[in-house]
Amino acid sequence: MSSSRISTNKKATVACNNCSLSDLCLPRGLTKEELARLESAINKATKINKKDYLYRRDDQHQAIYAVKSGSIKTSLSTLDGEEQILGFYLPGDLVGFDAFANNKHSCDAQALEDTFVCELNMDSFHELCGSIASMRNGMMRQVGLEIGREHQLLLTLGQMRTEERLATFLTGIAERNQSRGFSSKEFYLPMPRHDLANYLGMAVETLSRMFSRLQEDGIISVNHRLIEILAPERLKGLGHHQCR
Repeated sequence: MSSSRISTNKKATVACNNCSLSDLCLPRGLTKEELARLESAINKATKINKKDYLYRRDDQHQAIYAVKSGSIKTSLSTLDGEEQILGFYLPGDLVGFDAFANNKHSCDAQALEDTFVCELNMDSFHELCGSIASMRNGMMRQVGLEIGREHQLLLTLGQMRTEERLATFLTGIAERNQSRGFSSKEFYLPMPRHDLANYLGMAVETLSRMFSRLQEDGIISVNHRLIEILAPERLKGLGHHQCR
């Protein structure tokens, strides 16, 4: 990973066991001794400036990253510069599993805003997963969650109408926020609308109409990127498709 892509910041950061994200991140289920080993292996001072890359496609797999604050998008680009957004990663999410197959990243990971990540290099990752069963199980769970997100995205793009796609996405963000102890009814969307439209497989103009329609129906309130969910059950009902 090139040093031109990231910078380090030596400001004090909270310990893993005091972090509000601890149940969603690497330390799930670790003993006090195991947590101390993990903390000694993690670099908690990695900052990615807005629009800089955490890693690029075909970069060697160097680490697993936990988003501490900020947000990251993953994407693929064609030779003629067309971009496809693959996912958005928020505080508590882990990034970097895409390189497990052949030791190289299969996509780009770019900061949507100034972002801090905790970094666990791959040598330490393999050592800790080999000796700490609860961490190994936690990693399997995270990989499973990643696969589940991809399945949900395929369902969203393949089977849902445009308003259902947006409703499903907003409901998902609300649920992720709630699981992290944040507000599920009022939140800031870090991604610009053209990125969100790309991810949801619609034109930016269509996405704007969908936001306006949900607001006119009294389901949400929109103030630039600040979203307030006024009728969560109605919003959830719009994204009604479920796998059987």
